[in-house]
Amino acid sequence: MGAARAAAAGRAGGGSAPRRRRERTRGELMSSLSAHGRLTIVAAVAAWLSVLPLFAITQTDDWIVPAAIGVALVAGTGYVLRKLGVPALLVPIAQLAVVTLWLGVLVANDVALLGFIPTTDWATRLVDVFQEGLDVTSTYVAPIPVPRGILMLVVGGAGLVALLVDALAVWLRRVPLAGVPLAACYGVAASVMTIGLDWWWFLPPAAGFLALLVSEGRTRVAAWGRSASPSARRSGIPETDSLARNGRRVGAVALAVAVAVPGIAPVLTEGVLGPGRGGGGGGGQTIRTDNPIIDLQRNLQRRENVEVLRYTSSVEQAAYIRIVTLDVFDGEEWKTSDRPVPDSVSSELPWPQGLDQADWPVADYDIRVTENFSSSWLPLPYPARTIDIEGDWRYHAPTLDVVADGDDVRARSYNVQSLVLEPTVDALSSAGPPSDDVDAMLELPDELPPLVTELADEATEGAANDFERAAALQRWFRQPGNFEYDIEARGGHNGDALVEFLNDRRGYCEQFAATMAIMARYLGIPARVAVGFTTGTYQGNGTYLVRSHDSHAWPELYFEGSGWVRFEPTPATITGTAPEWTEVPNQAPNVPNADPTAPEQQPSNTAPAIPRDDQLGGGAASGEQDPPSQWPLIVLGALALLAFFATPTVAARIGRELRWRRAADDPGALAEAAWADLRESARDAGHPWDPAATPRVTGRRLAAAASLDDDDHELLDHLVGAVEQARYARRPAPVEALREDTAMVRRSIARSASAGRRVQAFLLPTRLRDSAVEANRRLVDGFDWIDATGERLRTSVAAAATRRRLPAPPPPAE
Repeated sequence: MGAARAAAAGRAGGGSAPRRRRERTRGELMSSLSAHGRLTIVAAVAAWLSVLPLFAITQTDDWIVPAAIGVALVAGTGYVLRKLGVPALLVPIAQLAVVTLWLGVLVANDVALLGFIPTTDWATRLVDVFQEGLDVTSTYVAPIPVPRGILMLVVGGAGLVALLVDALAVWLRRVPLAGVPLAACYGVAASVMTIGLDWWWFLPPAAGFLALLVSEGRTRVAAWGRSASPSARRSGIPETDSLARNGRRVGAVALAVAVAVPGIAPVLTEGVLGPGRGGGGGGGQTIRTDNPIIDLQRNLQRRENVEVLRYTSSVEQAAYIRIVTLDVFDGEEWKTSDRPVPDSVSSELPWPQGLDQADWPVADYDIRVTENFSSSWLPLPYPARTIDIEGDWRYHAPTLDVVADGDDVRARSYNVQSLVLEPTVDALSSAGPPSDDVDAMLELPDELPPLVTELADEATEGAANDFERAAALQRWFRQPGNFEYDIEARGGHNGDALVEFLNDRRGYCEQFAATMAIMARYLGIPARVAVGFTTGTYQGNGTYLVRSHDSHAWPELYFEGSGWVRFEPTPATITGTAPEWTEVPNQAPNVPNADPTAPEQQPSNTAPAIPRDDQLGGGAASGEQDPPSQWPLIVLGALALLAFFATPTVAARIGRELRWRRAADDPGALAEAAWADLRESARDAGHPWDPAATPRVTGRRLAAAASLDDDDHELLDHLVGAVEQARYARRPAPVEALREDTAMVRRSIARSASAGRRVQAFLLPTRLRDSAVEANRRLVDGFDWIDATGERLRTSVAAAATRRRLPAPPPPAE
């Protein structure tokens, strides 16, 4: 029986080794699978985080969940197919197909079999929706709405980013290259936001990229194998891996630097590094008009006021230069209407809409566009009659906008003949009802904010006809003190933006023109918004110079017989006096107030105007004045520079003052405060200071190093005695004039320093260096605590999982 038990035990023992090998093999396999899965998950999370900056340029968050699902589908497809052994080159193709199917579910499920199986109509729908998205991006200013076209672009973009990150990080194991697609959405958002993207939007993609680096690094290092620390095992304290610890610290610093650099990059690019290279007198800066509203705000806010064009006129009256007309308001944005492709500009343009056939004066304009201006729209005075220009240019008859068919106006020279329109007040006041041709220019969304309609009614109360109502609106906007011009105001024309503009009473030409046009349509006056440039600056000999800061928007209102008439609601401080034909003599404006609690505005029949260059034949004042003297900016810059360099010394002095105040009347604390002052002064002067030495030894060494005279030596001895009393006496005795003595000794020590040491002490005093070291120590302690806590948690979870996997112990043998 004993031999049988021994044989059984031997068989059991001999069988345990293969079983342990099998378990170890399964464990290694599970480890490999978990490493692959972990990297896949981290890559997917990083891809989704990288898309979040798009939230800054959209009006809703409806796309976030669909984007997350798209990213998850890409990651899941890649993981499953790789584990099934599908050829690596086929995996991205399958992932792209899955994303496309998901987009079909979102925007074309009603034309697909079972909601997701593609059909011919399904493919056509995807193409149409994709084009809708492109149209929205070229029409709207951020934040943009999220119709199905934008939803498709955002979700498809998120899926594409996830696909690229998965391929680079999981398949090719080129994690650093994955940073390129991870930064793509941030770059898109930053390029769309005309006033800059807040720095915190950089954090999600940066954090995702760092997490991806750490995850891939852990997987790679784990493949090498590690040796455990015996001391750590003996103490029972989890060992914190130094590589991971240092990696996290470097990542934190890199993340902080990466967040700071985009914030100062515009300043470095525009202020320190200067304009980029290029010709045309603009430093290589290009003005574009892809989206008229976006480009209008960008041009007004840009630092460099670059030259756009020059024109010479045959008449003394200068002209506004119009680029494009926005004739549709859909409740969210002013935009151009859908326009059929007309005939090419090869002969005389159509007669202006609504204008009586009369013998209007004709002006001749020679226009030369610089290299700095790029647009498919042709800058023209309104209304143009003939255009002599090379290329395929086409016109839109109702607006007389001229656009290129695959061409650009950059560096073009051309000749324009245009009518000189000066409608009279009598003609405008007696205008009949508008024709049916302009009914579309009265269309408004079903619901306007009540504030818009209320203020429009109040501002035009008592007006007898459409022209008086239009003139009353213009006077109300231009009334001194009623509105303030502010280029930093938030753009947009939706309901919230309109209410914000009318409540805050601040904005720039876009808001003034858009709001007056909306109010005019509400009052039954056909209206649209023109975007272009003011007259520019007169240069002599009939020539005007137009710069980027002359960008402007204004409303055009329709009056039968006079056609489309320019009004000017933007305050006079920017645009000068309003056109003469828009002023009703002796009409006092109504000044409704958006805020009932605000003080009542005082009415005035006149508005201050910028003096016009009438002696030189200038017309309406340009939005751009002669450049001011640079000396104030230079002085302010010098003062700011001095303040910057003086900040460390001022901060050190404040710190010393606070230290003395905290000591109060405590003799021991006062002595230590004096000793700390002395230590900082000695180190600032470059003299040795041994913290392990006694106060008396330190005092002798310092007196010799600083070559103190007898008086200063006596004061130093007095200070040393106070410190010894504070440290070694049972009850330190009060010491009189301790702070004054310390200050005198510090001055003597400072005089003993070299010139270089004095400069160093001014720019980076010892107190700040010590504070930085202390802050770094605390930061390191915090990282150590986080690492240790995470290691303990991971160890606890692993131990619990191991206990669950262990088989139950066999019953005791009988």
